[in-house]
Amino acid sequence: MSEKRLSRKELARRNRKQNTKRKNLRSLMIVVVTAVLLYFTGLYGASLAYFGDFISSGMTIFQIGKGFPVEADFSDTLQSDKMGTGLAILSPDSFDVWSPTGKNVFKYTHTMQRPVMDTASKRAVLYDRGSTTLKVLNGHNVLFQQEMENSIIHAEISDSNRIAVTTRSASYNGEVTVFNYNMKQRFVWYCATGFPVGSTLSDSGKTLAVNTVQTVNGLLINNIYLIDVRDGKEMYSISSGSYPLKIQFISDSRLLIAYQNRIVLWDVANNTQLAAFEFGGSTLQSVAVSGRYIAVAYGGLSQQQASQLTLLSKEFEEKFTVTVPEKIRDLSLSSSRLYTLGAENLYEYDYSALLLNTVNTGALAKSLVDYKGTLLLTSTSVSKVEKTKSR
Repeated sequence: MSEKRLSRKELARRNRKQNTKRKNLRSLMIVVVTAVLLYFTGLYGASLAYFGDFISSGMTIFQIGKGFPVEADFSDTLQSDKMGTGLAILSPDSFDVWSPTGKNVFKYTHTMQRPVMDTASKRAVLYDRGSTTLKVLNGHNVLFQQEMENSIIHAEISDSNRIAVTTRSASYNGEVTVFNYNMKQRFVWYCATGFPVGSTLSDSGKTLAVNTVQTVNGLLINNIYLIDVRDGKEMYSISSGSYPLKIQFISDSRLLIAYQNRIVLWDVANNTQLAAFEFGGSTLQSVAVSGRYIAVAYGGLSQQQASQLTLLSKEFEEKFTVTVPEKIRDLSLSSSRLYTLGAENLYEYDYSALLLNTVNTGALAKSLVDYKGTLLLTSTSVSKVEKTKSR
């Protein structure tokens, strides 16, 4: 009798455990389905915005198109960039997202006069330069709309979904406002010396770099201010004398600064210059960063004048330098290849400096995009650049 009672007790315990699991699973499914419905109907708050990013990212992958090339009118494209699993393309009238198989999964028609976008791992920020309108989008929805008090100069979003918005100011030369992922204001940095022309965040969102300019005795002076986002306090400034064409965090502790005549690697934690690469009198044409490498193109102003192309490690160790027989418009690093878009041709190099392929692209070619490899954007199509096997 005792063994039978024990068996019944054990069976009852197991039944209760299975019923509890079923109830928990049903509750979880109800929460997920409700969240999905709220997301796609737009009836969700900031608390579901992050969840919506994951849904949007997954839906972008599973919406199947006919593949690349995509034939359409891209002649008025202003910007194109990777946005997580999607390809974001901005035109004067719309913000479009394309799936990895070439399906247009989202089209947002905007009314901005001077639209500019910046993309991150799952979101994009879209703003009207010179106006006060700012919007945050993912691959399927407009998540937030923000009206700034002063006109926007520049905005950038980090992979941690923090956003730095550089604006004019009523009391200072300018100001930079940093927002959280749910567009709650973290802090405002006020620029008292110089005029802020742009700002950039590290991918983690922990450090902010603000690029400022001022005129002293007829000379243009540049200062880059480094701010700790965690407490909003200014750490120090970098004074170079010349104006940087690009500043980009390549890690939380390394800042790449590209000037007209050189690029510089800066140690953010210790406020020291780690390395520099000079162009020898030539002018910067393009710079690209991916993985462990930095590619930089420099040369003259003429379309037909030969250019130099250099591949560096992230520590600025020179891997190779080659001559390209025309002005370089854009660079892309992907799949152990360095793709170089010139005035008329696309060149493909491996990381040993071997020229593997040259393709005539003509005057319709616009830019290269690092998205699931490298894409070539022209006025009439977006096509995948096929990797050539090494000889």
